[in-house]
Amino acid sequence: MLVSYLSIDVLCHVILIDLFKFESVSNAVTRDQSILKIFIYAIFLGPFFETLLFQFIPVKLLSTYVFFKRKKIWIVLISALLFALTHLYSSYYFIYTFLMGINLVLFFFIMEFKNKGSGLWHTTFLHAIINLMVFIHQYFR
Repeated sequence: MLVSYLSIDVLCHVILIDLFKFESVSNAVTRDQSILKIFIYAIFLGPFFETLLFQFIPVKLLSTYVFFKRKKIWIVLISALLFALTHLYSSYYFIYTFLMGINLVLFFFIMEFKNKGSGLWHTTFLHAIINLMVFIHQYFR
């Protein structure tokens, strides 16, 4: 999963920033916040609530319908779109979070299937690691 994340990150940077000259995520969202507050939200609260709202609930809810049981790709796309719609900081970041949303919901599916119900915690942990990498890159480069 980490290899997948890094691949998407590199591709997004190469294609969206270098080729099309899109802006990266704006710091305006975090400009007036303390680093501790940002850290707590980005590493602990954000990953849990986002995993709950954008992977756990959509997968569990949509899986109750026969149409979505047969075509899980729709669950993946809906979940990723919901995730991306809450990250509308820039065009680049929307595309990036849509692709990351696909990765996160696929990881959620794998963990749910493999470990019988542990997808929420595993996906939250993965999301927290990704956010930690972004946090370190943003504040300590």
